[in-house]
Amino acid sequence: MHKVELHSEEGFGLVELLIAMVVLQVALLAIIGAFGAGAVALGRASKTTTAAALADQQLELYRAMPYDAIGLDTANAPTTGSYVSDTSVCPASQTPVCGNTPPRNNSVPSTGAWDCTAASGTTSVSTYFSENGVNPCVAHRTVSGAASPDGRTYTVDTYIKWGALGANQRAVKQIFVVVRDGTSAKRLTKEVTTFDCSTGTPVGSPPC
Repeated sequence: MHKVELHSEEGFGLVELLIAMVVLQVALLAIIGAFGAGAVALGRASKTTTAAALADQQLELYRAMPYDAIGLDTANAPTTGSYVSDTSVCPASQTPVCGNTPPRNNSVPSTGAWDCTAASGTTSVSTYFSENGVNPCVAHRTVSGAASPDGRTYTVDTYIKWGALGANQRAVKQIFVVVRDGTSAKRLTKEVTTFDCSTGTPVGSPPC
């Protein structure tokens, strides 16, 4: 006769159960961490995309304007905060602040008659060349609430510099638009566009 060996059918012991729970917990924490990192990355990408759209919107204002009208209200440009602390777009000790230029043409001295602050008139920038209530002369503005595409708060900072980019070249207007997080002031995007006096010049206008 063959002997029949009986095998134990006991389940996990306490030690095995604890080890299994620890392994499961580590796996769950890794999965939760991955989801958290993904959510942060998506949020950052969303902010960056919105910031790029706001920068494009600001530049579109200038693309719809005559060259002479492009400029900033230098008297009301910020002199403190993130607007002036970013030395890549705002060199120190500039007068007016950040070396910005008001509306002007390429002649020296400037004969441009466009006005950032006039409420009316054919040369009023704020009346004739604003879009959706945005005055292109404003150097620093905050976008939040219903005006923000995603409801978050952003700051749109614009810098406009007039001058020649190289030797023996006529002066141009170089526009920098920097969009920052409205809470942390962290830069989200920067766009640069250069306008020559032949850009957007109405038909029949004097040559540059």
